[in-house]
Amino acid sequence: MATSYQTPVTSPAITGKSEELIDRVRAIAPIIREHNSDAEHNRRVAAPVLDALNRAGLQQMFAPRSLGGLEVDPLTCARVVEEVARFGSAAGWALQSGNVNAWWASRLPEQGVEEIFAASRYGIVAAAFHPPQRARETADGFVVSGRAPLASMVHDAEWILLSAIIMDGDAPRMTEFGPAMIAFILRTSEVEVLDTWYTLGMRGTDSNDVAFTDVAVPAHRTFPLSPEYTPNKYFEGPLYRYPASPIIGLFSASVLLATARNAIATVMDLATKKTPFGSMRSISERGTAQSTIANAEADLRSARAFFHDSLREAWERTAAGETNTLEHKATLLLSAIHAVRSSAKVTDAMHRLAGSTGIYTRNPLERYFRDTSTLRHHGFVSENKLEAIGQVYLGLPPDFPLLAF
Repeated sequence: MATSYQTPVTSPAITGKSEELIDRVRAIAPIIREHNSDAEHNRRVAAPVLDALNRAGLQQMFAPRSLGGLEVDPLTCARVVEEVARFGSAAGWALQSGNVNAWWASRLPEQGVEEIFAASRYGIVAAAFHPPQRARETADGFVVSGRAPLASMVHDAEWILLSAIIMDGDAPRMTEFGPAMIAFILRTSEVEVLDTWYTLGMRGTDSNDVAFTDVAVPAHRTFPLSPEYTPNKYFEGPLYRYPASPIIGLFSASVLLATARNAIATVMDLATKKTPFGSMRSISERGTAQSTIANAEADLRSARAFFHDSLREAWERTAAGETNTLEHKATLLLSAIHAVRSSAKVTDAMHRLAGSTGIYTRNPLERYFRDTSTLRHHGFVSENKLEAIGQVYLGLPPDFPLLAF
């Protein structure tokens, strides 16, 4: 059975760029595979893998052409991330640091863009977006303090993006929409990296905590956290008018779609070789196994199609200068959450179908199960965001403010 798919698209430009980048991924696949064990053991992506991803241009997919980036559409990026994750989940996840945070840089003042892009190693800017920290306004910027978890790739980044509530004394500065908030970028040399990343899965992503106290950040490395903004001169393409939630969510969804696909392939290979305890028939000859695999294929393919179709439709609206409404944004987030949830369901089913084989670290199903069980809890694609989506569909204001971005 084939283990990769062609997603129908309407734009030849999307197809051409996607296939070119996927060819680049396949060329570096042996490097990614070779260092997967190192990433698990050292809890960070190996330097040769980061070098390979960077040389292939994959850390620059969402960087603007004006700054030497590729500025690809979100569907192309999703397909490329999925292909990388087929060879290593941590390597696939590593791409979010360079790409998501290059996309957010469209909101910075131009001086901030010039400072960060002139020096950023590999194009990586780490991020720890939640919870918001504390910021006190000064004459030329802010002084910030706090501690934030889940700063992926922090040891390989020169910069880190965080969020904060602006404080007036001990109280938040309030607006008609709630507390006034900013995003800000610090040098990683200005924060303390706390060694906290001991986890069930996704161990190679270096997603440690960071802490900082009374660090001055200039105004040109900050921007208001507001749905309304005007991109700076370096970010004039339609990509930087695309909704924020799928830009962030596509990495979780694509990594887990690849993980679920790998899990099915592993069980398909095992099915003719293993006879379960107490049975005289191999897994492949058992009706329950046959129906489980059929259902897994249906779940994974339909979730992937919904996700990719949503990304494509939103891109076509954006490229045409049309508005993506709040309901459009809710559907985009729903498609990502559904892809993540379906991938987790499929991976769990394959892990159970393999029986005791899947409990050993020598079998890849063990890692697929751990990685899926971890990444499904990412804040942007966790199932608790379904309430906000339902609120939008019912004409109510969503209690997840970033859905409006």
